[in-house]
Amino acid sequence: MARHASTSVTAQEEPNSIRTAFLRRATSALERISANVSAKDLADALSAPTDAGSLAQLLSRSDMVGAAINDLDPLVPALARNVEHRQNLIERAGGTMSAEDAGRILGISRQAVDKRRRAGTLLAVREGSDWRYPFCQLDQGEVIAGISDVVRGFAAAGPWIALDFLLAPDTVLGGRTPLQALRDGDREAVRRLLRVETSDGFA
Repeated sequence: MARHASTSVTAQEEPNSIRTAFLRRATSALERISANVSAKDLADALSAPTDAGSLAQLLSRSDMVGAAINDLDPLVPALARNVEHRQNLIERAGGTMSAEDAGRILGISRQAVDKRRRAGTLLAVREGSDWRYPFCQLDQGEVIAGISDVVRGFAAAGPWIALDFLLAPDTVLGGRTPLQALRDGDREAVRRLLRVETSDGFA
């Protein structure tokens, strides 16, 4: 019995030690970076609406943090820019919701929502370990017609590329975004644009 108790304590302590090590390393990196950034630039970063946004805004600016960040990892600015871009996409999409919330709006179960995601008829993006569903694809309790075309068209590139496509204005659509065109019922125009985009190497 004592042997099992010892194993349990070790299993509980290990995650704590990993968290401690991560926090120590992250804190060290942030202290090093903040020491090389002006108070104004730090204030600009703090103006972001979320904690993640503040970090992404700061880390994406290699001109701000300079060698302090490039010495740590030269890929960090690019990764941070990607995070910041995704945050912007989520804001432009009106936020995201859980599968449970999507199910309530659509009047279906969570399992049915997951099934639609896997079938490519509902757009979901990864946030951490969860699938999140952008609000923008729904209208009056239904998925906007044509969303499935976009999700399936960018299946190989991934859902973030699909969301980026939906929210990017295009002159071919008269300056509208594909999402706006779909809301206007102009599904064929979006299909034509989608064929052009995917033939350029997105899928």
